[in-house]
Amino acid sequence: MIRKLTDLDQKQVLDFLYREQAFNIFPIGDIESFGFDKDFQRVYADFDIFGNYISIFLRYRNNAIYYSINEEFNKDYLRIFEEDPFDFFSGKAELFKDIEPYLNDFKKDVMYFVETKAFNNSNKTFPFEIKRLKTKEEAEKLFYLFQKIKEFAPYHSDLDNFISAKLNSINMGVTLYIEDGGKIISSVATTAETTKSAMVVAVGTDPNYRKLGLASSLLEELMKIYLLGKSKSLCLFYDNPEAGSIYKRLGFEYLGMWNIYRKRK
Repeated sequence: MIRKLTDLDQKQVLDFLYREQAFNIFPIGDIESFGFDKDFQRVYADFDIFGNYISIFLRYRNNAIYYSINEEFNKDYLRIFEEDPFDFFSGKAELFKDIEPYLNDFKKDVMYFVETKAFNNSNKTFPFEIKRLKTKEEAEKLFYLFQKIKEFAPYHSDLDNFISAKLNSINMGVTLYIEDGGKIISSVATTAETTKSAMVVAVGTDPNYRKLGLASSLLEELMKIYLLGKSKSLCLFYDNPEAGSIYKRLGFEYLGMWNIYRKRK
C-alpha cells in the first residue's frame, strides 16, 4: 500500500532511512529540514501488510528520489509519477531495474558513490585564501564560474534562479570558494546536511586554473569542517576517473553505484 506521509510519520520514516544513512542522505536532509507540509516537497511510502516500510519516493521541487529495501518496484508509484512529474530522478543503481523501462523520456548517468569518515591532514602550504559564500554578490560570481564549466553550465542558465537557490541552500550546507582577481576560480559545496552527514556537490574549477590543487584544497577544508568540527561524514558521487583518484587519495571509500535520470528537453 502506498500513501502520502505526514508529520506523524517523521520518526518512523527517518528510522527506516537511517538504516542506509549514506544512500539516503538526500531524503533524510529534506525531511529533517522541511518536513511534510511544504508546497515544494511531498513524501510517499509503500508498506507491507504489517505496516512496515518497503520503499519511499520523495519529491523536492523538480527533483525526485527513490529508495527501497529490495529491488521489487510497486507499479502503483507510476500513477504518482504521472500526477506529480519531475525533471530529475535518482537513487541506488540496483533499485532501478524495474523502473527504468518507464523512464524513456530521461537520459541516464551512472555515478560512483563514495564516503569518508576520516581526515588525514596534508599540512601543505597553500597560496590562496579559502572563503565561505554568504552573500548575493558571491552567489553571482559563482554563477559565472559555472558558466565556464561544461558539466555545470547546462543546468545553471538563469542567474536570478541560481542566486535564489544558492542563498536558500545555505542552511542545508556550506559553499567554499577561492577567488583570484575578483572572480571565483574554484568552488565546492555541501547540501542535504543531516544530523550525521552531508553530501558534497558542485566541485568545479575554472579551466584556466586547473592542475593547481585548488579543488583538493577546498575538499580538505570541507573535510576539516565536517569530519573534525562537526563529527559528520561526507558523501559524494562522480563519473570522472581523474576526480575519482583525487577522492580516493583524500580518503573517500567506494559504497556503490548511483543512477541519475535527467528529463530530455
